[in-house]
Amino acid sequence: MSTQPPAMQDPRYGQGTVTLQTLDHGEVVLPEPAWCCGHDDDQVGYLADVTHNGRPVRADVSTERYGLAEVMEAFITQAPHAVLQPELQPLLAVRIDVDMTVAPADGRKLAQALRVASLRIERALNEVARLRGERR
Repeated sequence: MSTQPPAMQDPRYGQGTVTLQTLDHGEVVLPEPAWCCGHDDDQVGYLADVTHNGRPVRADVSTERYGLAEVMEAFITQAPHAVLQPELQPLLAVRIDVDMTVAPADGRKLAQALRVASLRIERALNEVARLRGERR
């Protein structure tokens, strides 16, 4: 018994909108935030799963022991049709992942990368606040 791979989206972009195919509502026209990277790599799913994601912001560290390692990734996100927790306003998705055993030199590099990550998160949060119409 063969199973078909999920269908990929074939989004159509208009002036501030995107037309997507959904399994439960068929073709839908949705507002597309200017900061969204698009839906070209998305699979056809349910309307509740449609998520707008912005460009990722990252912080990396280069260590002797581990080489180049990503410390943090963040991006603006919004899932306005989610069922359990609809995101009516943009939020910042943040993933911080560090699991290293370091000598002093690599530890200092890691500390610097975490400071950079902190600054990039602050900058991204300022943009989220602006998009939400909030004051800093």
